[in-house]
Amino acid sequence: MSSRMSLTSWIGYGTERYTARVARRLRALNVTAWLSSIFVLGFAIYDATDLKLRTLAAVNVTAALFLASIPVWHRFGELVAPLAFVIGAYTGSFVVCAMIGTESGMPMQYLAVAAVMIIVLGPQRRVLIAVIGTAAITLIIALRVTVPPDTGLLSSEAMFANFVACMVGTCTILFGVILYAVNEVARAEAIADREFERAEALLGNILPAPIVKRLKDKGEPIIADAYDEASILFADLTGSTALAGAISAAALVEFLNTLFSTFDKLVDQHGLEKIKTTGDGYMVVSGVPLRRPDHAQALASLSLAMRSATATIFDPLGRTVRIRIGLACGPVMAGVIGTRKFSYDVWGDAVNVAARMEATGVPDAIHVSREMRARLGQSFSLEERGAVEVKGKGTMQTWFLLGPRA
Repeated sequence: MSSRMSLTSWIGYGTERYTARVARRLRALNVTAWLSSIFVLGFAIYDATDLKLRTLAAVNVTAALFLASIPVWHRFGELVAPLAFVIGAYTGSFVVCAMIGTESGMPMQYLAVAAVMIIVLGPQRRVLIAVIGTAAITLIIALRVTVPPDTGLLSSEAMFANFVACMVGTCTILFGVILYAVNEVARAEAIADREFERAEALLGNILPAPIVKRLKDKGEPIIADAYDEASILFADLTGSTALAGAISAAALVEFLNTLFSTFDKLVDQHGLEKIKTTGDGYMVVSGVPLRRPDHAQALASLSLAMRSATATIFDPLGRTVRIRIGLACGPVMAGVIGTRKFSYDVWGDAVNVAARMEATGVPDAIHVSREMRARLGQSFSLEERGAVEVKGKGTMQTWFLLGPRA
């Protein structure tokens, strides 16, 4: 692991100050420069064995040292190192080719350098890439016109060996850099995919799936829908104020997370939509955003499951959890509100009635309105509570939901 880290640091030398996108391209330049330096240094060592090639060896040593220094140039700007590499590689190739001849294979390096620059500079610098490519073609033609195929500095065998080494080395470096760049892109895409999936999951936790799809596919600036009928549930934990004063904040949050996570699973199992939690309150809607004719029955079943689930959960003081649940149904409106920290919410008189049913209910009971009782029909057993004074509504006749009718 440490050797891999050191290799990564070595390849990324000088690119730390740049953004991930720019650094990725500059790392490809570092790989190219250092491989090219080793490649040219090999020629210098070979040339140094022959006294008459000492000048050529000195030129190659100078070129190798310059190429090895390319990563240092990153400190002066994003384009400094790439342009220094191009100028150095073009100049060195021209000098060496002028000394030994065009049959050495050196002109091919111009095309390789221009190809690497496409990776390093990126598609947004098309003009600069075109200039570098045009310069490569111009220099190849200039060498062809002004330099003989073989100047006689190398023997025919050495010239052929130089050509082969140049072809193999240049192609190896070019293919290696392209492979490195492709791997870097693949790695970046994998990271982007993971981040996209994470963002999608977070968005799915904030908004209902159909609403997310509408935002993504249609880009609707305002999402607001009217529903002729839907059912709303409010649940509230009794004794939460006293509990909060008796335990730590961390213990309270952990307890509420356990309780509401249990409720979340039940909501998913019943195919309904959780709207929000407010402190120790919990709100669910049925028939929104997906309309369903059995919205009341589905929400009633959920409320019974929630009440049963609380019997198996204990608060941090070891007491059985007790909740009040209120149900109501009727016309509602729903939509996305806000541009920052936005949320999906539901409005309407039925929402207010459901909240009042919860507030005027009793622990471990499911308090329902007249409209909800009528909508449930003969599917569930209910017990009449009688007249209840409801804030903002006056006196209302209400019922307690007991369970499904046998």
